[in-house]
Amino acid sequence: MSAEIKYISEPHPVTGVTNAKLGIWLFLASEVMLFGALFSSYILLRSSAPTWPDPSTLLNIPLATLNTVILITSSVTMVLAWASLALKDVFKFRLHLGFTILLSVAFLCLKAVEYSAEFHHGYYPHTSIFWASISQ
Repeated sequence: MSAEIKYISEPHPVTGVTNAKLGIWLFLASEVMLFGALFSSYILLRSSAPTWPDPSTLLNIPLATLNTVILITSSVTMVLAWASLALKDVFKFRLHLGFTILLSVAFLCLKAVEYSAEFHHGYYPHTSIFWASISQ
């Protein structure tokens, strides 16, 4: 007797979609709500603040841009690795997965550079209001 999980490959009669598709749509809806709340909070804070600091004085924008490019590229190489594996092309799978791993190492190295700069200025998790509020 094999245990089957219902509605994996066939749509549920009530929703008309498979469980996996419903799960993805629920996840996307929760992401829209989360980021909608974050962006709304940012807009309200920014519009009510009498002054706002220049981002380039607080952030290394070129480094953050490079990190973003690395993250997006690693997502693409991971999807390519998955697609290669689905096509049973092991060589391309290993190649794309290797690129993904290299990009993850590059991302971590850039994060180390960013964090070391923050630590150099005396910004540590225990000095932040955010970290102090959740650590108690």
